[in-house]
Amino acid sequence: YILGCIDHRPDIYLDQIQEGLRTMCGVDVSLSTIWRALHRCGFSMKKACIMD
Repeated sequence: YILGCIDHRPDIYLDQIQEGLRTMCGVDVSLSTIWRALHRCGFSMKKACIMD
């Protein structure tokens, strides 16, 4: 599910993945658990910035 979310929306936030896991899969996981799973798959963190 997590990798599918990233493939579908590369700019998705961790809390959005968390909410999807809760509502679609019935699984309640922490943001750090999601981040560790993504990091193990080779993803890195990128900060989002607001464009004026």
